[in-house]
Amino acid sequence: MAIYCMVSCSTFAFSATPHSYNQSTEAQNLVDAFWKNGYHDLSASLFYQQAFGDELTILDGTFLGYYETGRLKGLKAGIGFVLAAPILTIQNASHERYEDAKQIFLLDSAYIDYIDNRYGIHFTAGRYRSNAEWNTFNSQGFAITYDGIKYTSLHATASYGSAMVSNEYVTPFRSELSSFGTYLLHAKIKLPHHIYLEPYAYVTGFFSAFGVKTQVGYHVTRDLEMKTKLHIVAYNKYYKAPHTYVIGNTAPSHNFESAADASSNAGTARDLSAIAWAEQEMIWNQFLKVKFGLIGVSTSGAELIDYYGHKAPFKYNVGMFWGGAITPYAAMSIGMKHLFKVEAGVRGTFSEFGNIFSFEAKGEYEFSLWKHYVRGKIGLSFVGVYNNTAYPSPTSTNPLNTIPAVNFYGGNNYTLIRGFIRVSV
Repeated sequence: MAIYCMVSCSTFAFSATPHSYNQSTEAQNLVDAFWKNGYHDLSASLFYQQAFGDELTILDGTFLGYYETGRLKGLKAGIGFVLAAPILTIQNASHERYEDAKQIFLLDSAYIDYIDNRYGIHFTAGRYRSNAEWNTFNSQGFAITYDGIKYTSLHATASYGSAMVSNEYVTPFRSELSSFGTYLLHAKIKLPHHIYLEPYAYVTGFFSAFGVKTQVGYHVTRDLEMKTKLHIVAYNKYYKAPHTYVIGNTAPSHNFESAADASSNAGTARDLSAIAWAEQEMIWNQFLKVKFGLIGVSTSGAELIDYYGHKAPFKYNVGMFWGGAITPYAAMSIGMKHLFKVEAGVRGTFSEFGNIFSFEAKGEYEFSLWKHYVRGKIGLSFVGVYNNTAYPSPTSTNPLNTIPAVNFYGGNNYTLIRGFIRVSV
């Protein structure tokens, strides 16, 4: 069983690359685009993670630089980097090194972004923060949205690498899912009575997924809004165990291979599997949000579908899409823009191969140090993941060998205490 609790006060732990910052404004000339209407963020932070279990204890300094031009004739550009400097690293029961959790240097954003309001086109290319279905990390590729059809929005994302960028992790742009890229085609159709229908197709070198999301929104009172969501996914896997598949351009991690082999080793290796996901959300005055949900996965599993990210209202989702997993959850958030955001939730994942228990409590607060020129942010969090699953993973020397459901980044059985302080100009 995995239970998750989170408290946070900002959208990202530090200013990881967004889809684009959208803080810049329309410029009238080239000088304004680069100076008056541009946006920048330079920051330095200290981050500490005290770990108990198979995670690293870390003390480091992180430097981030980001610049985005103003938008001129619909076009703007941005570039950013993350530089992590380890001060202290203790392995504990982990086999990872500091570089496995954080790259010393990463050019996490370098993109152009174009909007044509007349024809309803929005195009982004390069390295940017993605927010597509199953692709929510930093993406290397392009995305295009077309809103020129009444009540319909069409979207395509092509990704040739994905990187997780946060306080805790700075990974390289990895492309294990495909040597030729991953592709998402998505439509959002507005129907009468506040109903939205969202069919999509997601194609990678390891699997293809065809899904449809429906959402119904309605107001109970003027300030209280309800949203009911249903998400159905058909997952067709190409990979077989052990390692009879073709890895993408990046050297595969052991955890990635373990996830790819899991369903075959467990004796549930069918080409087709499915995910059913239902969620009820309540929104009060855009200040308080509460969610209840249930996720079910068929026995053959969809272990790799979230490798480039997911849109569940929690971060620590180890085992959630493995074969036969059932996950009920609840989540809530309270927030004031540019000041704080508080989120909390619980998640339980159950399968015939065992249960996982996890929790997270996280708080962040942003404040001004000197007018609007120098800003500060502090954060404190507590995380626990207690993984008792045992999936079959036979070897030539031990046919009865088992492995736990694995997370792609970090450990799988640990308690963490984290804190950071950040100054930005």
